[in-house]
Amino acid sequence: MGVFMPAEYTTFVELYDTFMFWSIVVGAIVFAWMLYAVLRFRPGMVDESKLEKLEPGVFPKERDDFKLEMAWFVIPAILIGYLCILSWNSLYEDWGNSPSDEEAFVVEAIATQWNWEFKYTEPIIVEESSDGLLYPVNIGVSDGRIAISAGSAQINLTVKWSNEPASGEFNITDGEGHVDTIIDLQEILEITVKDEEGNVVHEYTRYAAGTGESSQVYVPCGKQIKFKMTSERVGDADAVLHAFFLPEWAVKEDVVPNLETMLYFTPQETGTYDVVCAEYCGMKHAYMTAKITVVPSNICRGDA
Repeated sequence: MGVFMPAEYTTFVELYDTFMFWSIVVGAIVFAWMLYAVLRFRPGMVDESKLEKLEPGVFPKERDDFKLEMAWFVIPAILIGYLCILSWNSLYEDWGNSPSDEEAFVVEAIATQWNWEFKYTEPIIVEESSDGLLYPVNIGVSDGRIAISAGSAQINLTVKWSNEPASGEFNITDGEGHVDTIIDLQEILEITVKDEEGNVVHEYTRYAAGTGESSQVYVPCGKQIKFKMTSERVGDADAVLHAFFLPEWAVKEDVVPNLETMLYFTPQETGTYDVVCAEYCGMKHAYMTAKITVVPSNICRGDA
């Protein structure tokens, strides 16, 4: 693995670049002066007999240089003040400006030993077509119908759907078809579309509000995402302290028993990324991982 860096559009990258630049500038000045001093005043370069006899604890007044002392104080103070303001603004952006539940896509995250459980507060649709598919697959769902179209392609497809406890299958001829059935939009709906050879060409999953799964969460691209998190006891496993860490966006927040904490960010690229626990939580802490997948939305459809 190479050196980890989060997405370029995150606040962390801007901070990293700025702090690294000024660290190099200050470091170059300091080490250049140190190198000069080591070489210039090394043994044998100075006639010690001509050195002033200085008294310990007494600074020679004639050596005082007010302008140099002020420059030595003011210039570092300006640099430190600039970096503090930059850090404060970033801190406010990442931790002090929480979006409301109405503005954000809210997901509830429950931490246990040693698992992440996710629950959606509003529906989200996840679709994936097979690589190289030459025609679109458009799926429309209501509480009484599943309709599928392959655009202008005159093809035959087989559709299987599952909406616990119901399920079914129907065929598409000449590129379009539908089935009239009762769909419970409060449950997960899964649709699989296959071609005449039996190959899966498109998969569709609609997660309803109140549903979810372990170790996998989907969020829309381009929208503010807000995780509401808590730690719970499961069976004999105690509720302990965890930390929800998303390396791709360089954001992390503690997950505490009996307390709801929040974490928010805005993904701008689609893809699948890691979720890890960054607070030691017991024997299987290293295995407490999950995946977060950013899916296309009407705001953002581009791939990472």
